[in-house]
Amino acid sequence: MLKSAMITLLLAQVTLGLPKASITLQPYAIEPGSLTVSGISAGGAMATQFHVAFSKDVNGVGIFAGIPCGCAKGSLGGALNCMSSPFLTSVPTLITRTDGHAQQGTIDDTSNMAGDKVYVFHGTRDTTVNNKNGEQIVTFYENYLSSSDIATEFTIAAEHCQPTDNFGGVCNKQNSANYINNCDYQGAYVALNHFYGGQLAAGTTTVDSNLFQFDQAEFFGGKPGSSSMDSTGYVYIPTACKDPTRYCKLHIALHGCLQSSQEIGDVFVKNAGYLEVAESNAIIVLFPQAVSTAVSNPNGCFDWWGYADNNYELQSGVQMNAIYQMVKRLGL
Repeated sequence: MLKSAMITLLLAQVTLGLPKASITLQPYAIEPGSLTVSGISAGGAMATQFHVAFSKDVNGVGIFAGIPCGCAKGSLGGALNCMSSPFLTSVPTLITRTDGHAQQGTIDDTSNMAGDKVYVFHGTRDTTVNNKNGEQIVTFYENYLSSSDIATEFTIAAEHCQPTDNFGGVCNKQNSANYINNCDYQGAYVALNHFYGGQLAAGTTTVDSNLFQFDQAEFFGGKPGSSSMDSTGYVYIPTACKDPTRYCKLHIALHGCLQSSQEIGDVFVKNAGYLEVAESNAIIVLFPQAVSTAVSNPNGCFDWWGYADNNYELQSGVQMNAIYQMVKRLGL
């Protein structure tokens, strides 16, 4: 009876693709100046605030169907207004707010953003986040860096999604199963290629055994749930990066609401388009994982409006600081 139950459990785990091999995050030979970050929706909002807060270290940011930095101004109501009514958003006010944080020393000096690479994607059919937010993100960044460093894609008839060329729902239809749509467009590759000088191979294969789970709890004092974060995250270590003498790039990929492993397992991690590019170009990819909390964060979003703490967009914000410590552990 016990043996039969064990076999049934193992078969279920194989079917679900769980559990992944687990590792403790350790240092790798990270190429200087190679840290970049991207995200979709709430992950995109988190990506831009992480870039701005840690601009001394982060050198590129990709924002898919996202929001300009600081738009929520610390409230859920503000966040909802940003999503649906961008005409209410004053980008000059967001710039002044950002400059104030820098002057107070709670984020890096904004001069560090000069020369960084910014990529912005927003579909024309997005019914979740108004696509005018894409233009506002560009306006925000034009205050800090050259427009030649900003790449955009605003012409694709995409719904609210992470766009790929080989996985997901119909591009212009809402795909609430995982918010990944097949738009015949390699969003992750285009963003990464922009960050790293336009010389990346697109990549076609991944190595499943190079995808690991790691303990996120240690970065939250053993209590990640109190910050609406999961006890485990994912990291992809390309084959080439297992050579301790090989320098590798480092990227952070942030899921959107309802895309965490709690909601959809490893679907976002495996199918958002990052792994094949990472394997072909020696890019370590960190996938932090949020979780839902019944009242403050029911959809498992990263904190871009202040549900976890008042310092959510600053270097001292509990999620911000923890993710930064993860990349430091990886060898930044």
